[in-house]
Amino acid sequence: MKNVICQDLNQEQLKAVQTTDGPVLIVAGAGTGKTMVITRKIAHILADELAKPEEVLALTFTEKAAAEMEERVDKLLPYGYLDLWISTFHSFCERILKNHALEIGLPNNFKLLNQVDAWLMVRQNLDKFELDYWKPRGNPTKFIRALVDHFSRAKDEDLWPEDYLEFAENLKLDTESLDYIVSGENLSAKEKKEVQKQEIFRLNELANAYHVYQKL
Repeated sequence: MKNVICQDLNQEQLKAVQTTDGPVLIVAGAGTGKTMVITRKIAHILADELAKPEEVLALTFTEKAAAEMEERVDKLLPYGYLDLWISTFHSFCERILKNHALEIGLPNNFKLLNQVDAWLMVRQNLDKFELDYWKPRGNPTKFIRALVDHFSRAKDEDLWPEDYLEFAENLKLDTESLDYIVSGENLSAKEKKEVQKQEIFRLNELANAYHVYQKL
């Protein structure tokens, strides 16, 4: 089985697979065998009994990639392993939350929103956001995807709605940031003030929308 695990690997790939003491960072371009190296490494760890199946965690960004990774590991090992944690980041986090829902104050029937769910939720509650710039009259759903992505990024950065609102409110007093907004623009003083005013308005709308989004 070890011959199969190490088969067709080049020198660097083999080193990455067989190195089990400490972390290994694999830096490579698309189509260079990163997934193969990761799956072979998982198989190597299990074959040498360096970890139990339930102690192995492999995460990726898409369901397709997770399924492919799981299939490759299954083919490398003689009897397969049911307890491997190979999934997307989203599925893994959902599993952890469901296993410990009561401990962290979540209801048993909670649901994590994916991008489509979030888009639909914003669409159904669009009037609650009190948007102007971000809800153009001719195409009110135009910026929903951008808003959802923005809110997701804010959450990733652990940005609280209250802090966002405070930042937006204080921007009009931050002359350095206001000057940066119009830097490089060949505008008159009056035009610069108008651009700055519009940017402050848009940012305040975003901050308020994020605050509403968190309450939905």
